[in-house]
Amino acid sequence: PHCYTSSSVASTCTYPVQVIKTRLQQRSHTLEISPDTGKLQVVHREYTAGIFDCIHRIWIREGIAGFFKGCIPNAIRVAPNAAITFVTYESIMDIILGFENRR
Repeated sequence: PHCYTSSSVASTCTYPVQVIKTRLQQRSHTLEISPDTGKLQVVHREYTAGIFDCIHRIWIREGIAGFFKGCIPNAIRVAPNAAITFVTYESIMDIILGFENRR
């Protein structure tokens, strides 16, 4: 239970950094299919002027919610990973301590 909570809180707290990093890594011109028309179009990204410009543009255009776009699917992905890591660690520690106690 605690591993779910801690991983979800950590993921949520650091998610805005991931959003900024992803926006900065996007190519400035990409080809995308328009959701309205279904046609292929060139899309210009405007997050190429640096970190502070990216933060400013996200804040102005999308507000605080823009920094958390995709946070829920990310939390759904992170929680099982944390649980598997926790269970694996505890199982290995039980095995190691079991061997040490037999000596």
